[in-house]
Amino acid sequence: MWTACFQFCMNISSSLSLHRLLNTVCNLSCWQLLVLPPGLNFICALPAMAMLRNILIICQLLPFARTRNIKFFPCETDENVTTVDCYERPIRNIPVITSTTVVSLNLSRTKIRQVGQHAFADVPNLLTLKIMGNCQPGQLRAIKDQSCKMKIHPHAFKSLLSLQSLYLSGNSLTSIPWLPETLRVLDLQNNCIFHITDPLNTPNLEMLFLTKNCFYANPCNQSFYISERVFRELRNLKTLTLGHNNLTAVPNGLPPSLESLDLRENRITVVSDGAFANLTMLKKLNLEWNCQRCDHASRPCFPCPNNHSLYLHPNSFYAENSSITFLSLRGNSLKTFPEGLFRPLTNLKKLDLSDNLLAYAIQNGTFFTELRGLTWMSLIYNYEPLKTFQELSLSSHIGNISGLQQLLLSGNFFHSLSPQSLSVLSKLRHLKTLELRMNFIRNCNLTALKQLPSLIEIDLSQNMLSFLPCPSSEILAQHRCQNQNLYTNDFCDQPIIVVDREVTSGDGIWEPNQSKLLETLKDNVSPFPSLWDFRTYFCQNNLTFDLSQNDILSLNKHVFLGMENAVCLDLSFNYMNQALRRGQFSSTKNLVFLNLSYNRFDLYYTDAFSELKTTLKVLDVSNNDFHFRMRGMGHRFEFLQNLTNLEVLSLANNGIGMRIDQMLISSSVKYLYFYGNHLNIMWESGNNQYTKFFQNLTNLIYLDISDNDLTSITPDVLCHLPASIESLSISNNLLNYFPWQNMSALSNLCHLNLSQNYLYYLPYRVIEFGANFSLLDLSHNRFSVIPENFFRKAKSMQYLYLSNNQIKELDHQYVPTPFKNGSALKILTLHANPFKCDCSTSWFADFLSTTPVNIPHLTTRIHCEYPESKQGQSILSMDQKSCQDVYGSLAFLVCSFLALTITALPLLKHLYGWDMWYCIQVLWAGHKGYSQLAGSDSHNHYDAFVVFDTTNQAVRDWVYNELTVNLENFGPRRFCLCLEERDWTPGLSCIENLHSAVYNSVKTVFVLSSCLNGGETANGVIRQAFYMVQQRLLDEKMDAAVLVLLDEMFPKLKYLQLRKRLCRKSVLTWPRNPKAQPLFWNRMRMALSSDNLKLYDNNMSESFI
Repeated sequence: MWTACFQFCMNISSSLSLHRLLNTVCNLSCWQLLVLPPGLNFICALPAMAMLRNILIICQLLPFARTRNIKFFPCETDENVTTVDCYERPIRNIPVITSTTVVSLNLSRTKIRQVGQHAFADVPNLLTLKIMGNCQPGQLRAIKDQSCKMKIHPHAFKSLLSLQSLYLSGNSLTSIPWLPETLRVLDLQNNCIFHITDPLNTPNLEMLFLTKNCFYANPCNQSFYISERVFRELRNLKTLTLGHNNLTAVPNGLPPSLESLDLRENRITVVSDGAFANLTMLKKLNLEWNCQRCDHASRPCFPCPNNHSLYLHPNSFYAENSSITFLSLRGNSLKTFPEGLFRPLTNLKKLDLSDNLLAYAIQNGTFFTELRGLTWMSLIYNYEPLKTFQELSLSSHIGNISGLQQLLLSGNFFHSLSPQSLSVLSKLRHLKTLELRMNFIRNCNLTALKQLPSLIEIDLSQNMLSFLPCPSSEILAQHRCQNQNLYTNDFCDQPIIVVDREVTSGDGIWEPNQSKLLETLKDNVSPFPSLWDFRTYFCQNNLTFDLSQNDILSLNKHVFLGMENAVCLDLSFNYMNQALRRGQFSSTKNLVFLNLSYNRFDLYYTDAFSELKTTLKVLDVSNNDFHFRMRGMGHRFEFLQNLTNLEVLSLANNGIGMRIDQMLISSSVKYLYFYGNHLNIMWESGNNQYTKFFQNLTNLIYLDISDNDLTSITPDVLCHLPASIESLSISNNLLNYFPWQNMSALSNLCHLNLSQNYLYYLPYRVIEFGANFSLLDLSHNRFSVIPENFFRKAKSMQYLYLSNNQIKELDHQYVPTPFKNGSALKILTLHANPFKCDCSTSWFADFLSTTPVNIPHLTTRIHCEYPESKQGQSILSMDQKSCQDVYGSLAFLVCSFLALTITALPLLKHLYGWDMWYCIQVLWAGHKGYSQLAGSDSHNHYDAFVVFDTTNQAVRDWVYNELTVNLENFGPRRFCLCLEERDWTPGLSCIENLHSAVYNSVKTVFVLSSCLNGGETANGVIRQAFYMVQQRLLDEKMDAAVLVLLDEMFPKLKYLQLRKRLCRKSVLTWPRNPKAQPLFWNRMRMALSSDNLKLYDNNMSESFI
């Protein structure tokens, strides 16, 4: 018996997450334990009870020897336990971390409001500590954190003698705590520290960030002050940021070791003589937005008094052997510069003069002669208020900047570049980028730009170019009519231009490196590329013209004058409405990238783009839906057959759905973007016309058919997709069915994106995934079950996305293949699923904490949804020992009960069997009571007479379809009912039938309903029956009334209220909830079978007795 009990207990224990060896031991019988190795067979030497007790204890404790160390939960740590990340964790106290290997700790964006003196005593080797954004100051604070207050003990970091980087930004600190001498990086941004007088005692500090401690969103109502004593000890300081701090002057005593100084958005009005004279190591200086220009500001703006510009002394930037390479004077309302200002800056490479008032200085300024070493210069948004120049004449001195590579002239508001300006630009032999965006340019002689041999990027977007035909050959000969605008009047008033001050900054200029897009695609790093990736790949370091967002009405030979050698051309967002034919691109012999999106082109003719068939590789005709949406208009894509070198094609967002070619034909296209169309119409059931639409794209490797309103993909459609496809995206549709069984048709498929759909079912059969299949995105669907066999042949899968589904649990006995050890899986997403957290799923928490697979948001977004008591808690927070205790205790109780029962029952039966049987029979008879045998004499013909309003259709329907069916046809006792329309004797008067029915029935059931139209509740028959029942009560002392109320809201009749108090069980109400109806019928049968007098309330009926 004990062996069986022990085996039962161990079988239960085996369902827990135990060590494999102990699972084996705990499931063996004592006879099997005899053959165990010598190290384990000692168990059988114990007595039976001692053995059971010890093994139960061991089986409960050993899981903790197996699971991964999660003492830092809910924080994450790396494999070597060197980095602990608690970012955005809902913790209110600093976690207890005892480790000598942890060197980096991130406590940012948490609920921590207090840091005690010994908070970090157990992590002595910490090198980097981040406590950022826990209590933002002023208007930066979230509404829910309005009352937050951060307290850091003055000696909280005293035990961190090796600390090198300390980030304390966004905590509303008003003072600086004690800092270790080893500190190299200190971040105190977004606090309330605006008066620093005492030294920091950090001689090794190299970076100090003090931005946004006193500005409009974090006001301090005074000027920021930092003592020279503080700088005096910072002999190794290289980076200092003091922006947004209400500074009124450049601080004195700045450390000579500085290499980067940020003084942006302060209240500095004057840069005095020699303000940076001792900063010989300084390389980056930012003085932008101190005397702000406010006529196009997008945020609160603070100009200098009387709208004066920032005063610059001729020697403001003087320093012997100046090292400054980047200088920003942006947004300082500057109109000119004193002579010799830039002369000391012999190493200056990048200069940002944007958002000033230099419109005339750009035309006449001589300061450009002092900038001979520049390679990048920004002069954007220097327009003169309320004035648009007819032409822009660049200062001739700009031509002296011989090494200039990038010149930005956007937002200066002029209609054309003067010949003199083109002559100046021609002297810039190394100029690569010329930006003329948003200038209201109407005329631009692009042919003249050929004088710049190194120019490779010309940006003329957001202007008013129209390229209308020339009115005379004379003008054409002068190359001046190329861009004549349709309008002749000159508008002087320009619209308000709103520019964000953070958009352009010289030190943040993006200089892309050589893209390796195609190589990364082959390495499965970027399986779903965008058209911008291809533009970067094909256009970088090649001649590129951007004419997007202009007023071009049609393509003609005048449009491409000066662009004959262009490799990339962007004509998107224009007003071109025409059919494309042969010859329109005949002058562009080297075009590789062509963007015609957001226009109204008609692609009907076969010879469209035919002159580009040897060069064009990327063609974007997306968002040209005007003609495709015309009813009854046919469309063709035969031009694709002529583009033999085309590799990337975008037909996205064109509303393509009907009256088009039955298939696309191309042997060169590798990437096709077809999202935002109407494949739901083309592939609707019963229409096989477009089943093979993509089949003849024989070299296709990437297909995007997202956002096509597809509800299903038929097997025929999937089987007729090109077999060469490697990446397929069908996201953002309405899919509720996908033909998984036909996946073998796409043998080369590597990546499949089915996210953002309504899929809910995965087949339980084995699916034939390709040998190179590595990525499957099923996120944002409605899956609740992941079958075990579904992924059995997906042995090469590395990325599986299951987030945002309806997965509640995974059966540990049927674990999907990618979840098992030894699979190729690298990344698995499971967040935003309604997981169930109970003892049956405790193995899943163990899996998450031990798997080598990278699971994003493991400790932050994988939460319990069921049961309600654990809702919102992390799965990893489950206490597995509690489950073991429950099962172990339950097993012990069950074993004890079974043992006692099996022992006691035979003994009791032998000793007291007959006596127990006799007692049971007596007790049963007493409980059952006396019941009349069937067939006994009775003067009552019916069990009940049912009286109701026969004119009320709803009541009739309830009586015949509910009452009679349940009482006469179902239940342990079948009642015989008397109904007026069914059982009354024809020929007799109504009163005679009524008298017979009442006195020949045991009970009279009154079915009542409230009258909604304002009529009476009871008719004449019901009233007469009621009077007869009352007379019967007086004559025979028999209460035969049973009331059934079909409406819960019933008139408060005095008799009804008294009846409920006297005999509540004889007043029944028909429930609205269908699940409560069985209870109603049970009460009805009891009321018909019982004597009402016995059911009276004793307190109410005492006087009657």
